[in-house]
Amino acid sequence: MRRSVRAFAAGAAAVWIGGCGYRLAGSGRGTLPESAASISVPTFTNETIRVGLEQRVTDAVLRELAARTKLKPVQRGQEGDVELIGKLLNYAVVAVRFDPDGRALEYEISMTASVKLVDKKEDKVLFENPFFLYREPYNVPPASNYSDVESSAIDNLARPFARSLVTTILEGF
Repeated sequence: MRRSVRAFAAGAAAVWIGGCGYRLAGSGRGTLPESAASISVPTFTNETIRVGLEQRVTDAVLRELAARTKLKPVQRGQEGDVELIGKLLNYAVVAVRFDPDGRALEYEISMTASVKLVDKKEDKVLFENPFFLYREPYNVPPASNYSDVESSAIDNLARPFARSLVTTILEGF
């Protein structure tokens, strides 16, 4: 008798959880339509003073989309079912922690982008954020100069920025 009551309670809980809209984070398609099979990501427009930033960010976004979605990236110049359009608005590296001699030990790198995901078949905006902000601390390796730090920081910023952007799109936040 007790066993059947427990089985019934477990079954009822499973039905209730499944029916209440509960789902694990990362398990949905977020703002992506079910019919979408391909995505185009033109090179982000770069309005910052940092040359080459748009290439690193666009490549990181493409890699993240390929790893996290079933969407097939299309060749540059071709049109996908959905298109992710990005514009890099601001990029900054600011020293936030110093040693006793005044040398920077840690920087905060930040980037602001305007991003829009468009369903090309329906001509509908699926996701838009005109000021998508990403910040991350960056520890300075000993005995390094500022230009080396900045180049390394950009490489370290592109991947987590792309991960954050793709997660935001997939989760529909």
